[in-house]
Amino acid sequence: MRFKILGPLLVEDEGEELHLGGSLQRVVMAMLLLEANRVVPLERMIEAAWGENPPGTARNQVQIRISQLRRVLRDTAPPYQTLITRPPGYLVKVGPGRLDLAEFDELVARAGGEQPVQAARTLRAALALWRGPALSDVDSDLIRPVVHDLEERRLLAHEQCLELELGLGRHLQLVGELRRLTQAHPLRERMHQHLMLALYRSGRQAEALDAYRAYREMLLDTLGLEPGDELRRLELAVLNQDSELDGPAPLVRAVPVPRQLPPMISTLSGRDEEMVRVAGMLTGEPAPGPLPVAAIVGRAGVGKTELAVHAAHELAAHYPDGQLYVDLRGGQNDPADVLSMFLRALGAGTIPRSAEERGALFRSTVAGRRLLVLLDNAGSFEQVWPLLPGGAPCGVLVTCRERPVGLTEHWVVRLEVLDDVGALTLLTGDVGEARAAAEPAALRRLAVQCGGMPLALRIAGARLARRPHWTVETLVGMLSDSRTMLDVLSHGDLEVRASLEVSYRGLSVRARTLLRRIGLTDSPQMTGWLAGALLDADATAALDELADASLLTRRGERHVIHDLVRAFAGERALVEETGDQRLAALDRACSTFFHLSERAHERFYGGHFTLLRGKGGSPPSTPAPADEIIGADPLAWLDGERATLLALVRQSAAHGLDELCWSIAMTAITLFETHGYFDEWRAVSELALRACRESGNIRGEGAMVYSLSSLAVFQQRYGEAHPMLTRALELFDQVGETHGRALALRNMAMVERMRGESEAARGRYEQALPLLRAAGDRAAEAHALVNLGVIHLERGSLDEGGPMLEEALSIFRMEGVPRGEAQALNSIGRLALLRGENQRALSAFEAAAVIVREVRDRIGEAYVLQGIAEARIALGQAEEAKGTLSTALDLAERLGERLIAGRIRLNLGLLMMEDGDRSAADHLEEAYALFEEIGAEPWRAKAAAALARTR
Repeated sequence: MRFKILGPLLVEDEGEELHLGGSLQRVVMAMLLLEANRVVPLERMIEAAWGENPPGTARNQVQIRISQLRRVLRDTAPPYQTLITRPPGYLVKVGPGRLDLAEFDELVARAGGEQPVQAARTLRAALALWRGPALSDVDSDLIRPVVHDLEERRLLAHEQCLELELGLGRHLQLVGELRRLTQAHPLRERMHQHLMLALYRSGRQAEALDAYRAYREMLLDTLGLEPGDELRRLELAVLNQDSELDGPAPLVRAVPVPRQLPPMISTLSGRDEEMVRVAGMLTGEPAPGPLPVAAIVGRAGVGKTELAVHAAHELAAHYPDGQLYVDLRGGQNDPADVLSMFLRALGAGTIPRSAEERGALFRSTVAGRRLLVLLDNAGSFEQVWPLLPGGAPCGVLVTCRERPVGLTEHWVVRLEVLDDVGALTLLTGDVGEARAAAEPAALRRLAVQCGGMPLALRIAGARLARRPHWTVETLVGMLSDSRTMLDVLSHGDLEVRASLEVSYRGLSVRARTLLRRIGLTDSPQMTGWLAGALLDADATAALDELADASLLTRRGERHVIHDLVRAFAGERALVEETGDQRLAALDRACSTFFHLSERAHERFYGGHFTLLRGKGGSPPSTPAPADEIIGADPLAWLDGERATLLALVRQSAAHGLDELCWSIAMTAITLFETHGYFDEWRAVSELALRACRESGNIRGEGAMVYSLSSLAVFQQRYGEAHPMLTRALELFDQVGETHGRALALRNMAMVERMRGESEAARGRYEQALPLLRAAGDRAAEAHALVNLGVIHLERGSLDEGGPMLEEALSIFRMEGVPRGEAQALNSIGRLALLRGENQRALSAFEAAAVIVREVRDRIGEAYVLQGIAEARIALGQAEEAKGTLSTALDLAERLGERLIAGRIRLNLGLLMMEDGDRSAADHLEEAYALFEEIGAEPWRAKAAAALARTR
């Protein structure tokens, strides 16, 4: 895990950026990292988040954000390893080399004990850690002064570095950098002093004096002050050409000196790190040696040329003998013709005929000269090789879509799309500060829609600049339709579609086919098995080719594809594939996913249990066995494929594949209910329901109505669930679907039990049991037995309920259904509590806790924690019980699990009532409100009785 605060707040795990969440979580994380490895009091975090007027729920809200951050940091199981609770607050544990601020401080301190040459290098390494203003995306009045202090430390290190480099005679290279710094920090007098000295030592006395006068005028106009004594003495020394100011003499330049770089017509945004890397590759010592080469690699439209031109201009002083430039047009320009142009620019009188002779003359002409060669839009290495000088002190800057074969990765800067800050900066520069400030949220959405792609951002900015009557939201709305977004992103000669076409036409036939079919799925991510299904063949080489062309981005075992590329791919699929080809590819993709997800469900449950099976066609061939693709953790695999799942449900619904559509949606319920993905559960079920209704698929319609009823039950919306279950039973009866009927009866029983109709519920379970046994659904049978057993416990019939719970536990264990085993253990723990066997109850709950954590059943964990707390209360461990209940309540409220949240608050209220705590009534009232809201009548009555005792 690596933490970065020198720029926007960023946390990475093995190169993957972790999503920290909303503004409050970012404030909490920032406070912890600013005091890394030290305790930050809870009150201090509250002050950082809300200032002097925090809400009454501030403590609870911070605790919730701590829990959410633990989940983000994958630190969810006590004892916590990263985000640790330590009175009076929390601390984040950060190891050596894991926090950029600590690394910056260490490098600056180290530089203080080094010789000038190494000290300058060390300081440059420290400055390269900065990605922009510290914590630029964290808004807190308390943090702001700390950020200002960090910026001061950065500037001091920068000034120290510049002073060292001036002392080493690097004045020529520093002029451009110092001009930028004095513009960005106009009141830093030391920066102006360095600029004057660099200009003077570069033989530019008049410019040095002009820099002084400009600074003096600005100072007088803004503050009414004169420059300091030291700067005034420097001005006098420059006027008198004082020998004490002398540095290394300027190089004598050969004539002619070509200056072929294209003009810089726009500012560069979000490329600070890449600029530093390119400069580092090209600004070696002037002694002869290997040729410095920097290759900027990336897909068309990502800003390679813009970065190269800016870098070349910035390095121009380092290459005083000139800069050569050529657009190689992706391999179209003949190297011999390019050498002829270069030789004429260098003053050669006669140009040899053969390419070999021209190359030799070119290398002889530039030997020993500090000359920069910019080869833009290069193709193969064979095209680049003849254009290279023989060695240092020349330098070569290359831009190309793929790394030229023969050039090591050490010399490559891979250019990705801009990050959020860089994209917003670029857009703001184009549309203006006022317009950006008026619609900040819309501008952020626009940056996301453009995918951080500089070409797309430039076009979007240009369209808005040309249409001042448009709001930013107008353009955002126009880009929301994937069918027309590429048409919107065109302006004059600039067009995102044309840029992507360049990359597309450079692909092999198989890679182009795969890209089109990826667009057909509309999935934002791609894996090897899905690519293989789309091609109906092994797709490894095609995936690698798309990644190398920057049309896909590798993220671990997956590849992601941006909306713009996906829209382009979808367009090509419609143009270049027949309707039958498109449908066949989509059918293969959906069938493959259905069978893999069904296998994941089977492994998770130990069989095809609690699942109404669809008819997803014959199992397709995959490049690897299903279990190898799924891996050791089937639910984790399904979770990782969630984006693909949603896309395939959408596309199968749109293309009339209704049976596959509802089959996929049904297999996903395992994931949705375990991880609490309720919004996605609803979305896929409603999509599949519409598809089944439109095609007259009654069994599928019943399955999806049943799925939506299960969601309503999970969300404790029992009033909504009942009519849906009635309809599901009608549909299943129409087609003679007995397994579906049994599952719907089981849900109906749960609803009736929550209404307080325990006898009706018992009857439903007894109707469902023989149907479940006939269907061979052992897990659903065991679930029914657990609930029947609990009904008997609630009626006081412990001897009747106990055997049912034990039978259910036996079935779950026999079939290998860990979640069911935990649920049975949880109910057995409650039976033990009713019998007064408190220690046995605690053991049962703790055994259940181990299981739910292993399978990451977060809802189950909340229920089990509540059971553990009740056992501890019975054992006289009231304080331990309060801590457990607080943890359980935090989890339940994060999940939106209202029933268990109400039960936990009921426990807390009863505990506090015994202690005479006045806040007991608050918990009881909240519990009562929750039970009333969801229609849980038995529990509402219990809360009402408890409340009556407080009055």
